[in-house]
Amino acid sequence: MKTIKITGLAVCMFLGLSTTNVSGQEVAFSISGGVTGMKKPSSKLSDGHNFGFSALYMHPLKENLSLGAGMEFGAYSVTKKINNYHGTHAAIDSQGDLFEYRYKLAKFTEDIKGNYLAIPFKLQYEGPSLGSENLRLYAAVGLKYQLFFKATSKRSLEAIETSGYYAQWDAELFNPIWAGFGKLGDKKEEDKIKLNNGFFILGEVGVKYTLSDDQSLYFGIYGDYDLASSGQENTGLMSYDNGEKINSVLQGESDKYKLRMFNVGLKVTYSFGL
Repeated sequence: MKTIKITGLAVCMFLGLSTTNVSGQEVAFSISGGVTGMKKPSSKLSDGHNFGFSALYMHPLKENLSLGAGMEFGAYSVTKKINNYHGTHAAIDSQGDLFEYRYKLAKFTEDIKGNYLAIPFKLQYEGPSLGSENLRLYAAVGLKYQLFFKATSKRSLEAIETSGYYAQWDAELFNPIWAGFGKLGDKKEEDKIKLNNGFFILGEVGVKYTLSDDQSLYFGIYGDYDLASSGQENTGLMSYDNGEKINSVLQGESDKYKLRMFNVGLKVTYSFGL
């Protein structure tokens, strides 16, 4: 319902602006690409990239200042790698006894991929010419509401070793294997994950080159940052459910910090007047 309301607001704003007969109105189509990731105070996802397309209607507010609204579609991929990781969390065995599940692994790798659909709103300013009337600086700031879909996670763990510590008896079990304790070797898993939709703050700066009276090209650097949390509830990389279970690193690595997505890259835009 929240998504429907936000989409409806965007459509109403777009239609309301486009029905006003004001000179200087533009339709802009963009291609963008760059690096992406998800971070928190203790760690970050690295080696990520993104690619997107967008279409915006730009409505002039006054000279050199315009307001834009539209749609954006894109894809992202991020990778997390951790070496020599160990963790613990409270668990209950099949007999109903409480114990501390302990695990360590030589290497953890997670590849996260997916698509998104966003509704951006931005305020754009065009600065003075750069030695030629055809070349100007521009800068833009704004917000976008982003919806994630088709997100998948591929996870691999190497040299897994687990044990169960029972504080009530001061005993640590390193077997049996069928119960999820011992040297478990390497494991791989793949499944769908759900990322939280939310608002991003965005910014862009670059140069505008005027091709003709009603056509222009923009070359810029853009960035956006997640204002909400993209991750889910906090759990460890592994959890116990009558045996081992591999979790996504998006779920927090057993701490309270929330993961946030960010993107930085280059954007090329073609616009034409109405």
